[in-house]
Amino acid sequence: MKIIVAASIKGGVGKTSTAVFLAQALVARGRKVLAVDGDHNNNLTDFFLRDVDPQNLEARNVYHVLSGRMNAADAVFSTTSGPAVLPATPTLARAAAELGQDPGALLRFPAALHRLDYEFVVIDTPPALGFELRVALYCADVVLVPVAFTRWTVQGFGLLEQEFKRATQTLGTSPLLRALPSICTPKEIESLRLVSSWCLTETSILKSTAIKTASNYGKPLKDGTQSFDDFAALAAEVEAL
Repeated sequence: MKIIVAASIKGGVGKTSTAVFLAQALVARGRKVLAVDGDHNNNLTDFFLRDVDPQNLEARNVYHVLSGRMNAADAVFSTTSGPAVLPATPTLARAAAELGQDPGALLRFPAALHRLDYEFVVIDTPPALGFELRVALYCADVVLVPVAFTRWTVQGFGLLEQEFKRATQTLGTSPLLRALPSICTPKEIESLRLVSSWCLTETSILKSTAIKTASNYGKPLKDGTQSFDDFAALAAEVEAL
């Protein structure tokens, strides 16, 4: 199992779309994939499970797994053509208050995921340095940080990198941290590649209305489009890391 975490403390850089379309691209490559929604804003859940009754989502979700009330396998929802999904609801916002002082929670969740039978797990996270992000970092084999050509991009990446290093030092592990140029023009990507303070993925996600449209309607990217090809390339790169 390889666990990929999409993380950023800045909103609007394509974090959730990275998690969603990377998970779909891995499925398209024949991989068995679980998408985990670690953000109480639950946009990943809404993308994949928008037709599921909210009461069912409240009864089975990542919050219950984190709190130890439910086995991870019992909280997973299947989808017809995409990844399996471990969903979230706004109730996940309680997790920090209830479990923030329980260091064991940071270790129980990675163990719960590794008991599942998936080749890849892709985790979306909230845009904040909080409990849910720390849990995800404790799980990660690879952390992808979408970066856009904006004023505070480098500072935001640096803050997340510090949190990443704390997790790796605590665990004694060596996961990979990669900045992913996201929602950028080719010229902006060239500028991002000149920054020496991060290690960028070889793949870039070009700015595209197709990503926004697919996200809004909960539809996969169309085969043959630039965005589809971008995420297919990212999936291949992640497999090789």
